[in-house]
Amino acid sequence: MDEHAVQHYLDRVPVEIREAVMELDTPQKWAIYIAVTVEGDKYFNQLKKQFKANPNTIDKALKSLVAGGLVAKKVKQLADIGDTNKTYYTSTTLGEKLLAGLYEVALPPLAMQQVAAPVTRTRSRASRVEET
Repeated sequence: MDEHAVQHYLDRVPVEIREAVMELDTPQKWAIYIAVTVEGDKYFNQLKKQFKANPNTIDKALKSLVAGGLVAKKVKQLADIGDTNKTYYTSTTLGEKLLAGLYEVALPPLAMQQVAAPVTRTRSRASRVEET
């Protein structure tokens, strides 16, 4: 392929969007991305338990989603940095907008009204813990 022609078209879409979509290359990554985006913040162990998955599998998927900008790894306080029990994952603005945009494009308007509610994030255990 002509690299100049390829680059011409790639330049029309920001690299952040291309990278985000490219990270969704397995059903497992899609499932984790949807869980975090729809259900809200999740700790690593919550995801591991929810998906009954090997820690390495969850770790690789989360690292990929973070690299793609769809999910962010966060802590509540600076002192918690490095403590894996206090690290949680949350959907980014890009992650939320991408999923909402896909619903909007793929579903007819009437169906969107019925399905759109799950795309809105609910408060998670991570959010509720912060309040206590």
